[in-house]
Amino acid sequence: MFKSYVAAIEKYRGFIIAFNCLIVLISSWGDNWVLTWIMAAGVMICPLTGISDLKQARARQRERLNDMQ
Repeated sequence: MFKSYVAAIEKYRGFIIAFNCLIVLISSWGDNWVLTWIMAAGVMICPLTGISDLKQARARQRERLNDMQ
């Protein structure tokens, strides 16, 4: 069961980080503009990493299915 959580975290880690950046961005809006811009960059960049992680996970899954056949 623990392995499934780790696999899910590895698969969706970019989106998890982007969500955390979004929360910090909203909560710190206007207080510290440097932090605000860094978190805004994280909200834009991290989903791109997440998409890449999803593509790699699907490719690995297809390879495993082909190996089973």
